[in-house]
Amino acid sequence: MVARSQRRNVELVITCEHASSRVPARYADLGLPRGTLERHIGWDPGARAVARYCARRLNCSYHEGRYSRLLIDLNRSPHNPKLIPRESFGTRIPGNSDLTPQERQLRLQRYYEPYREAVLRDIRLATARGKTCAHVGVHSFTARVGQLMRRADIGVLYDPARALERAFALSLVEALKTLGLHVRRNYPYRGTSDGLTTHCRRVFSPDAFLGIELEINQRLLGPRSPVRRLSKAIAMAIETAVQVIAERRLANTARRST
Repeated sequence: MVARSQRRNVELVITCEHASSRVPARYADLGLPRGTLERHIGWDPGARAVARYCARRLNCSYHEGRYSRLLIDLNRSPHNPKLIPRESFGTRIPGNSDLTPQERQLRLQRYYEPYREAVLRDIRLATARGKTCAHVGVHSFTARVGQLMRRADIGVLYDPARALERAFALSLVEALKTLGLHVRRNYPYRGTSDGLTTHCRRVFSPDAFLGIELEINQRLLGPRSPVRRLSKAIAMAIETAVQVIAERRLANTARRST
């Protein structure tokens, strides 16, 4: 796998906002049974293993959430009602039902803001070095929602209006498809919906920041699934897409200098 120093003008950052189902002891599991926290409402099962593998293999910056999305969702904006949900997929969250303004601010300051600031710091460091930052957030989605079966293996979420980001996303889609995966664009959610990558797009220019979310079907991430093989395939696809963008930027620079 190509080392970070050989990516020329693209710096990769990998994140996993919903990596954990843990809750700090002071919150007594938010009044929920441990089994409920282990469901998808509490985290993204399997996403952490993939994200960690990719970050190690690609030798890049990595950040992961330490606590359950039900404590505070690192992939939601502060104004989003789902930031600290009172209910999730029909399950009431007792520990969030009578949230005071003081407790909300405490969670923002203690758990939310340090994470977001750390990610933004790495992006700023990349752009300060004159590089484009390619940010890949790793998530997972449930195979069934009610009677709806989600059959895609992986969704690649991006903003189609940002040309370089679109090129990165399409390169990633094609690389994943060549590995035999069923891939869909902006599925099962829109890439422009509220999230960390959407926030970063407001902060950084289209040439400085490329924000992609990978949504992996949880049926591929079970205890009997070949997660390591899938992780390797995803890492290879990310590296291919990064190289495409690096070469594209190099060609653009050469044209401007002639």
